[in-house]
Amino acid sequence: MALLEVVESGQEHVVDLRHELDKVRDALDRTDAVLAIADETLTRAEEAIVQSRRWAPVLVGVVGLVAVGVAAAIISRRRRQAATQD
Repeated sequence: MALLEVVESGQEHVVDLRHELDKVRDALDRTDAVLAIADETLTRAEEAIVQSRRWAPVLVGVVGLVAVGVAAAIISRRRRQAATQD
């Protein structure tokens, strides 16, 4: 009878261990899923950074040209107004 109790106790420990290992496996699966999402996000961020490095000089140039055009139009307008007031 003592041997039977030892075997039953050992079996209970094995069942408990399997249950705990299942919890660990689930946690590892969730961690793996989160890491996959983070990897995808970082890949997209890297692509966005590369694209911004390509387009930033063009965008700065366009904004600069627009600013120069606006400034030239304002100066021209003020000169015309000053000429008509004299």
